[in-house]
Amino acid sequence: MMTAMIDYSAAMLQAVADFLSAEPIVYLFALVLLCFICKAIKILFS
Repeated sequence: MMTAMIDYSAAMLQAVADFLSAEPIVYLFALVLLCFICKAIKILFS
């Protein structure tokens, strides 16, 4: 159980590191998408 959690955490950190090392265009595009998703969730719950 503990090793599965460690493996999961390591994989998530590696995914974040890969994402942040990507080109700035990809980073900005994902940031804009995240803003739209947050706005949609905010509308749904209001």
